[in-house]
Amino acid sequence: MIETKEIITLKREVWLNTPPQPSLPAAITGVEENLFWTSLPRDGRQVLVLLENQEVTVGVSLKNGFYMAGTRVAAIGRDNKKFYGLAIPDQFKISQERQSTRVDYPTNVLFKAGDLVAQSALVNFSAGGVLVYLVPELEKIVKSNRSIILHLNIDSLPFQVEVRMAWKKIYDNIPFAGFEYVNITPLIQENLLMLSRELTKNKL
Repeated sequence: MIETKEIITLKREVWLNTPPQPSLPAAITGVEENLFWTSLPRDGRQVLVLLENQEVTVGVSLKNGFYMAGTRVAAIGRDNKKFYGLAIPDQFKISQERQSTRVDYPTNVLFKAGDLVAQSALVNFSAGGVLVYLVPELEKIVKSNRSIILHLNIDSLPFQVEVRMAWKKIYDNIPFAGFEYVNITPLIQENLLMLSRELTKNKL
């Protein structure tokens, strides 16, 4: 866990999510005693539509991990700079994706959502999720709001796991996205955990 006041700061980028809508980024534009304001969460033409008192998950990507907390829409503003007022969470918890061992493992991966298909490159993986290059075809899949199935092969073992995008970020003008597993079976998660540990040992 981390102190809320260390996360809820002006100009910080946060990710807001309320299924089935995808996670979208917004900037913190104001901080009051019990709530903080954000700009309109959007990605191009896609925006996140929220209602007053609606429950929302807010996520923040920090150097040491991706932190998440549950909150609700406490107010809706009339200003583009203060679009949604969200209740300040009591605490943030680090996502399981970052708690487990993360291993660099460059390989091709496939994402499928209905008749949509996107091929990308895996940067790293853990027992909680994967980091990949966010190619245009993958962005189309995310914006389709369909269930996404990730197909990957690690150490000659094939996996098919449902995923959802947890965050995206641009590093050196290259877009990356973090996906977390959804409804993963204990057996598959345990296999991924064992692989991540084994591959980490081999690199030491």
